[in-house]
Amino acid sequence: MKTLENNQKYAIICLITLILTIPLFFGFYTEYLFINEFNLYTLVIFLGGLLVLLSIGELIDMFGFTKDSLNIIKKHDVIDVLIEKRNRLPTFSLFLITMIMEELIFRNYLINLFIHTIKFHVILGIFISSLIFSIYHIHTWFNYKDLRISGIYIINSFLLGLFNGYIFLTLGLITCIIIHTSLAFLFYYNLYKRYFKKEKI
Repeated sequence: MKTLENNQKYAIICLITLILTIPLFFGFYTEYLFINEFNLYTLVIFLGGLLVLLSIGELIDMFGFTKDSLNIIKKHDVIDVLIEKRNRLPTFSLFLITMIMEELIFRNYLINLFIHTIKFHVILGIFISSLIFSIYHIHTWFNYKDLRISGIYIINSFLLGLFNGYIFLTLGLITCIIIHTSLAFLFYYNLYKRYFKKEKI
């Protein structure tokens, strides 16, 4: 039953991502797909932001989870396939597709909508898109029914949204996808390595 539910979930994610890419082929909101601005200031913000987010992720991995919440989070698809050592390619592929979908929605379309169509100030546009991205992660409550896990997702996603909002306008959507995918995977991999790797030895 879980496999059928996962297949349906993955099919929906793939379909949404495919639909979201169609407007790009017609030149809709393509201004920030690639590097738009690169200078010393951008590099400092990029490296500093990455360092801050990696440090927060490490602190959360070390101190953010109770024994009960660890037992719950280990059911996440990425951690589960790392533990069970099966279905890695399909799961990691769909993990990447999910990151692409989220960046298309919350960075490419929302920030462009707020800044260029509605004409919000850049900072306000990034803030609102980050807030919406954070609220979107309330769905983790329905997956895990754990307030601690939901809180971690909501706070982390807001911070990532602020950082990737700036990165989107300077280094482009592709860089945002790489950052989002890398940080999220490292978060799950570090949890696996710290708490679950010994279970299968």
